[in-house]
Amino acid sequence: MIEIKNDNDMVITADDGSERLLKILFYFHNDQRNKDYYFLYEEGNEDEVIVMGTADGESLSTLTDEEFDEAEQVFEAYENDPTIQTLKEGD
Repeated sequence: MIEIKNDNDMVITADDGSERLLKILFYFHNDQRNKDYYFLYEEGNEDEVIVMGTADGESLSTLTDEEFDEAEQVFEAYENDPTIQTLKEGD
């Protein structure tokens, strides 16, 4: 189960009840699949980004190969966007 606490935090609750807090780098929506894709990382470990999808807003799923390829392209565009680079430099 997932719970988005604010625009930047997501709490993932495992089946055993344990919780994991992850930061949301960004997300995008795919209209054809009607799914949201979240790029997540643990605070202090921004270099290890994972991407997970959700169709119901309550649970995360791993990506298919096609979804992963699309996510890689979106992430690359994000990383190379000059506006985003300027914002990162301001941090």
